[in-house]
Amino acid sequence: MRAHFYTIQSGFLLAAYLLLSMLPLSAWAQLEQTTRIEIPTHDLTNEQFDMFSLGDRGALMVIRRSEYLGNRNEKWIFTKYDTELKVVWTEEYSMDFRYIPVMSYQNANYAYWLFAEPDTDHFLFLQLDLEQGHIDTHRGTLLANVNVNQFKVIGSKALVAGYYRSRPVVIVHSFFDHTTRVLPGLFERNMEINNVDVNEVDGLINVITYAVKKRECVFAIKTYNYEGKLLKTTTLKDPDNSLISGQIVPLNPEDSYLIGNYSVGCTPFSQGLYVTHIEDNVPEEPNFIEFSELQNFFNFMKPKRRQRVLDRIGKRKSMGKENKFRYRLLVHNLIQMEDEIVLVAEVYYPNYKTNSPAMFNGLSRQYMRSMDGFRYTHAIVCGFDRDGNFLWDNCITIKDLTSFELQEMVQLTPIDDYFLLAYPQDGNIHTEVIRREKVVVENEKYEIEAKSESEKVMYNENATLTAWYDKYFLAYGIQRVSTSKNAPVGAPQREVFYVNKFTYNTEDIGKPKPQASTRKASGSKR
Repeated sequence: MRAHFYTIQSGFLLAAYLLLSMLPLSAWAQLEQTTRIEIPTHDLTNEQFDMFSLGDRGALMVIRRSEYLGNRNEKWIFTKYDTELKVVWTEEYSMDFRYIPVMSYQNANYAYWLFAEPDTDHFLFLQLDLEQGHIDTHRGTLLANVNVNQFKVIGSKALVAGYYRSRPVVIVHSFFDHTTRVLPGLFERNMEINNVDVNEVDGLINVITYAVKKRECVFAIKTYNYEGKLLKTTTLKDPDNSLISGQIVPLNPEDSYLIGNYSVGCTPFSQGLYVTHIEDNVPEEPNFIEFSELQNFFNFMKPKRRQRVLDRIGKRKSMGKENKFRYRLLVHNLIQMEDEIVLVAEVYYPNYKTNSPAMFNGLSRQYMRSMDGFRYTHAIVCGFDRDGNFLWDNCITIKDLTSFELQEMVQLTPIDDYFLLAYPQDGNIHTEVIRREKVVVENEKYEIEAKSESEKVMYNENATLTAWYDKYFLAYGIQRVSTSKNAPVGAPQREVFYVNKFTYNTEDIGKPKPQASTRKASGSKR
């Protein structure tokens, strides 16, 4: 009888093992908060904080401080940290109060900020050497009241793109001789600048435009040399689809791929993705990939709703009908790896709230709708090979996340043979690990901790998350922290700007996962 009991038990364990081996891989791979720094905030100053990833060379912190009384100039404090978040150097600059910051840009060696003096044509460019911390400034005269939406630098020239009197314009300012010119062929009605792409290797400037001409949507790439001369215009049109956005993957000066999203009709609503090969200024016919053709696009839906959508797609296909979808996409910069090109895009929609003022004449109520930020539903990840062929797709669900500014929330970090997807929300970090089209670690949630176990985080502003290098990324923001874990309401608190370094360990992928779905990041150095 005893032997029989062990046989049953062994058989049960074997069956359980076989069952687990057939399930998708799960893991308890821990998110580790390995290092944290804090900068106390000041009550009598207006302060803004920001962080910039420098990859495996460290990170750059930028603090802007202006006093409510006294000196009207704004102090800019630049601090470079190494990968252990230890200070490498600090530089300060007093910015003339007449200038306001417009936009920043960063390349491998420098960080740049564009400043404008309102209601004038005066601009200032601040250049920061990321290696040594040296600061140079360049003043220029551009165009007054330009609505700037892109700013980039190639060599010693700044590119300022935007709209002047409702028409698109790209202004080129030389830091070397302080000359300014406008790129030709852009100042047209009903044209929009989609992207300004700089090719530092070949010294080329590509301005990607979108225009509606005679009820036809025209997507074009205007290529300029370093001197600003128009070299060629590549026009992309399709009788059925309209290209919305595009990013260039250069192979050589005459050969490249264009990857982006498209719509049906001249609308901002995406129908899917596309990739096209451009050689000798001649684009091949684009390969259009509908959202309905993606394997995991609808995984953000609840299972029953997802199945209904898939059944409807299958039914329409069997009847020879097209499946049309209307999604707004925020497409990130392409991630170019050795063998793959990875596209990340968040699906969002504008969030409106209804305001109801008091009774009007005691008879009727007036209702008004106002913009209340953007709500994100999910993010898609797609892989292409170096020949532009679509390989795989996946997605991460984003629950109840809103932002007043339309900005990239989901960060992707390649780790070994996996991709870590992460986004911040309410003082927590949500993560998911995928291996191409497979989800190997489902959604996990981790708290952003205080510096000491004896402290308690009382208040969080929404954290910002940025992929750093290798398996590391940074979370930063404002927190109010109590000095005691059991502090009552009203107890003394300190407000800090924090920067947390996180590590995601993948060694335990495939091992059973603990039951807790929300926990603190482990392995914090106290």
